Parts: sequence; structure tokens; C-alpha cells
Amino acid sequence: MATTDNFLLQHPPHHQHSTSSTTTNKTTFLQINLRKSEIATSTLLEASDSHNPSIILVQEPYILDGKIAGIPRSWNQWLSKNNKAGIISLPSCDKPVFLQSTVNSTALKIQTEQGPLTVISAYSSPYKNIMETLQELHSILTDLGDERVLICADLNAHSRIWGYANEDTRGAQVEDFLLAQQLYLLNEKTPIPNLSTAAEKNGLTCLSSKARTSPTPADRKF
Repeated sequence: MATTDNFLLQHPPHHQHSTSSTTTNKTTFLQINLRKSEIATSTLLEASDSHNPSIILVQEPYILDGKIAGIPRSWNQWLSKNNKAGIISLPSCDKPVFLQSTVNSTALKIQTEQGPLTVISAYSSPYKNIMETLQELHSILTDLGDERVLICADLNAHSRIWGYANEDTRGAQVEDFLLAQQLYLLNEKTPIPNLSTAAEKNGLTCLSSKARTSPTPADRKF
């Protein structure tokens, strides 16, 4: 789970920003791999009640008739072309705009007081070439230029950087991607209570360096 507080706390020392932000001005982003499960979708609904997210980024959702099943009709949803990655916007999200869907990812733009923020959900199967997903993400980031971006992805990649005891080739490829794209890893080591699937090590939450270092007013309110 990522919130405005995460973004505030990640500023470099030379940025003297206040961290005083009220809950009414804070946007919460929730990420979860649903494992194509109805039960996990029920858990997602419980987590939504507890954490009040405006945006939920999901991987491997439970799909019926081409849509994420089991969520309220008042929630808008967008899916990747293979239905493995999705974004859900709740009524508290102000004017979300769909950007694009690729085979392995989908992107949505939301408005913030500091300008637009693009959120991306992506998934890479452990049985597929991870470079396909990374190349799609690279293309989206290139199109966005200097705009701010938040990426939540399950890439089935192992690295010590995000909590594994070992590293595999996929993990090394993701590390290279993060470095090349100047993405800032926001993963927390503390799991969300009663939502273990959202804290699995495969899940990565990244923020573009543009979002992390761009000048802002005293309160960073997304």
C-alpha cells in the first residue's frame, strides 16, 4: 500500500517539505495480486473498507465476462489486454482518465494538486519473458516524458532489494530497469494486516524520480 505519506517521506534531505497532511487530502493506493480467486476478491473488499483507497492496482484478478468480478458497480475498472493487470478507481478518485492498455499493463491518469500523476498496473508471468513487460513499461514511460508516474507490478522476479534471500535473472533485469528509468522503489517490509497477498515479495511499487524530486508546496497532497 502506498499513500501520500510514502511520497513525503521519500524526499531527499535537501527538500524541506512538511509532512503535515490531513487524511481528507491524502490519496491511498492499494496493490494486491488476486490469484484469480473469488476469496481474494472478498479480502480486497475488506481491505478497501479498512484502508479507504482511491485507486486499487491489481494483478491476476478474477475475471468474468471480460471484467473483474465481485467488485461494486460504482467502481470503475480497466484491464490489460491479457486481463492479468488491472486498475480500479473508487468514487473518491477525481476524474480518472484512461490512457492505454498493452498486453501486460494498463495505465490511468489522475489529477493532483501538483499536476497529473499516471498510475500503471503490470504483470509478468513467471513462464513468460519478463522483457516483454519491461519493454511495454519503457514505452509508456517514454511517451509520458517528464510526467510523474507510480507503477505497481507483480513481475515474479527475485531480488534482495525487495526482500528475497536470493536473486534470479529476472530480478537482475528488473534492477537494471529501475536504474535505467530512474524509478524509486517504495516497497515496505511490513505486511498489511489481513492482506498478506498485497505484501508478497513479487509485488513492486515504484515512483518516478520526477514525482519524488519535483518542487511542490509545503504539503504534498495527492
